[in-house]
Amino acid sequence: MNMTSVRTVVGASLLAVATLAQANATFDSFVDVDGSVSFDGWNQLNRNRLDADGNADPLTTDQLVAGTLGNVAGSGDAVLTRTSGSHYPAGAGLYGGPSTFTFTDTTVDSSATSLVFQGILNDFSSQMGGGDISFTLSYNGGDQNIAGTLVSFVDTQWAADYYQYSWDLSSLGETVTSYTINFGIGYSQLLAFQVDQVAAVPEPSSYAMLMLGLGAVGFAARRRKQA
Repeated sequence: MNMTSVRTVVGASLLAVATLAQANATFDSFVDVDGSVSFDGWNQLNRNRLDADGNADPLTTDQLVAGTLGNVAGSGDAVLTRTSGSHYPAGAGLYGGPSTFTFTDTTVDSSATSLVFQGILNDFSSQMGGGDISFTLSYNGGDQNIAGTLVSFVDTQWAADYYQYSWDLSSLGETVTSYTINFGIGYSQLLAFQVDQVAAVPEPSSYAMLMLGLGAVGFAARRRKQA
């Protein structure tokens, strides 16, 4: 292997490592998930929504019921759908009484080992009723309804509460080729959502071994060139 080939291998390896963290711009409070290989984001969930050029592009109830793709740059082809209830695009977000939604994606990256959901919403159920928040996962066209693990919750007292849930796909015992996150909530205002498909992030020791191996290859190539 010559030095040009070694540089190519090193460059490709570093690029692969760098792309394990995919930045997003869905909402200021959302985190960039380590190991994200694909994401879908929905923001400006209201009747005053603007497109990328600043032109009016209001979200409508009909679009919400029919299913709407992510509107954040870089989103994949997951679809957000209101399947029941009364939430509608109001002035600042989706507002209404008890409703259910689905986030459905039929394109799952082969390297994805987990899903991470982030949401910004104001939950009024304790004051107005309507039941608790629920997040469950179904996959491959089934009705498994696996409860999500609550990773993080930030209570802002109705300002813009932050929720993060996750599901471990690697524990399911089969390859996931499609999924549906089922979301139920009472009276509330919904501001933004994001779902990340996440690949396992190598441990630092794995990076060290990779670089050590590439260094050994480069040293051997240099020795052969000098011989």
